[in-house]
Amino acid sequence: MPGREDVADTMDGMIEEGIIAEKAGFHSLQVPHRHGRTECYLPGPEQLLTVLARETSKVAIGTFTHINTLYHPMKAAEQYSVIDNLSRGRLYTTVSRGFHPGYWQQFGVPQERMLGRFKEAMKVWQLAFEGERFDFDGDFYQVQQGLLAPQPWQRGGWPIWGGGNASPAAIRRSAEFGDAWTCDPGPLMKPQWDERTGAYRGYAEELGKTPFIVLMRDGWVADSFDDAARAFGTHFVNEMRFYVRQGIYTQHPDFQTEDDITAERVAPHLIMGSPQQCIEQLERYHEEFGVDYFTLRFRMVEGPPLAEVAEQIQRFGEEVVAPIHKKYPAIDHPAIPEACRW
Repeated sequence: MPGREDVADTMDGMIEEGIIAEKAGFHSLQVPHRHGRTECYLPGPEQLLTVLARETSKVAIGTFTHINTLYHPMKAAEQYSVIDNLSRGRLYTTVSRGFHPGYWQQFGVPQERMLGRFKEAMKVWQLAFEGERFDFDGDFYQVQQGLLAPQPWQRGGWPIWGGGNASPAAIRRSAEFGDAWTCDPGPLMKPQWDERTGAYRGYAEELGKTPFIVLMRDGWVADSFDDAARAFGTHFVNEMRFYVRQGIYTQHPDFQTEDDITAERVAPHLIMGSPQQCIEQLERYHEEFGVDYFTLRFRMVEGPPLAEVAEQIQRFGEEVVAPIHKKYPAIDHPAIPEACRW
């Protein structure tokens, strides 16, 4: 359990990261959702997003993800509506069912019929966005004369991105209720990726939506790949080995055991190296994998330290993000809050 000075300093550091990222040219900030973990100083995304809504002025702010099965959807809608107003319409939320039993246990939430709980929560949000009092009598949630006040700054509600990239059903749900489909930072296999993105695009187009694919990657920019691997390699290698032990990455033929995880072998699945190497990797994912938007992660559970990450955010923004933004036009898509289509 971290001490109180560590907690307060880390919270300040995380807020500062968001401020630095906006100044360095990043387009959005995303905050995760974790509970009951000593390494997660801000458990819910709502807390940090509320602060960032005031501390930033241009960057989009969102969740990756909001686990909507943990608590009542009206309570979550109220908190996010406040954030949307404080930010003047810069909010979006990636929404998922969740996968970690410990989170539900923390709140005493039964772990049966989670998909039903997820779908009901989305229905409540849709009704709440209409701006009128309403009743809802579901299997999991009830609302009596509910009213979402204040209403979101963005008329009709903020953009919703779909979380969940493993099953065909989760991909279909992303097209049904969301404006985007998001994918986690694990190693990709091109045939499997093409199958999943093809299914998502087909579902979205059936519904009259323009597909929008978001890919999360781990990354680090330095003078060379070797320098980046030394600064960041130990941290992401340990993280990936943890997931291999959970059986999550073992579907990939190149990563069957922990010993298979090395900086060199994982390199094709990262955005890491010199500025030019990072730019080329992003463009490869855009051109060969059809990715429309990227989320970059620079810190794992074990590090790097906050000070090094702050420097990395500044450098990556100036030397990688800025050239990418200069080359490509601003995104005009419903997944992006209108205030942030720059």
